[in-house]
Amino acid sequence: WPRRGRMYGFHQSFKISVEVSMQEIDYFAAETLDDVYNLLAETGGRVIAGGTDVIVQMQRSAFPATALIDVSRIADLRFIREDTGGIHIGALTTYADVLASCLLHEAAPALIQAAATVGAPQTRSRGTIGGNIGNASPAGDMLPPLLALNAEITLTCAAGTRILPLDDFLLGPRQTCLAPGEIIHSVSFETPPKPFGAVFLKLGNRSGMAIAVVNAAAVLLLDAQGRIATARVALGAVAPRAVRCLHVEAVLAGQQRSDGLFADAARAVQGDIAPISDIRGTASYRRQAAERLVRRALRQAFEQARTES
Repeated sequence: WPRRGRMYGFHQSFKISVEVSMQEIDYFAAETLDDVYNLLAETGGRVIAGGTDVIVQMQRSAFPATALIDVSRIADLRFIREDTGGIHIGALTTYADVLASCLLHEAAPALIQAAATVGAPQTRSRGTIGGNIGNASPAGDMLPPLLALNAEITLTCAAGTRILPLDDFLLGPRQTCLAPGEIIHSVSFETPPKPFGAVFLKLGNRSGMAIAVVNAAAVLLLDAQGRIATARVALGAVAPRAVRCLHVEAVLAGQQRSDGLFADAARAVQGDIAPISDIRGTASYRRQAAERLVRRALRQAFEQARTES
């Protein structure tokens, strides 16, 4: 049976201490996917891999489970590969793995740019793409580029597998449609046909290890005449969840670049977002920042695509 132990919350100096622990949790280390499914059924616990968000939640006594199921040893969940159906990234793939992938540098530069903004090297070596998706933070850095890539997510459980658009998986702040007993297996997207451009931009209160005030991703596909055949734009930290910007996309579809096109498209973002005020910025500031980031991302994505054509 998988290894079992006790895990205690950490206080702010990150020393293990029962006296100051915020939360006491049972810990299980799974070796196989069957172990995970059995442990989920037995304990009702939560899956953990890198644990970079879990510790923060435990410090606040906000972790919504009494058991952790560690899946970090399951090699079948850590991969980056391409086949005729597109590119597939396993849930245990770390940000460092993403940054080291030649395939993703070529086919998904926005993902590379997003991974590079996540925390410090230690965080990028531990944090996983599945964890970022499952955490469903409105400001999650990997979510806008995945949404702009029209990604699908594969969920598995003892009963089988289901695949759905990432856009449908995200329901709200830290809320997803993950059913009891299910885990995130992988995320997939079609390899963009050339010429295309894909850009991620992030506005934070400091240059490193910052939660986004606003983040944005844009993917533009050009046709043979240089028109925008397909435009997909997504934003984070401006709504209860990361969002596709359908109003922006509608302005761009089928258009030839002009001086006013990207400005008009950027203004249309106001119909796609519903920001709040918090310690990182006001709703008004986020609206202004979102418009500017969208305009900049579109310009950069178009130039990238035009260079390839």
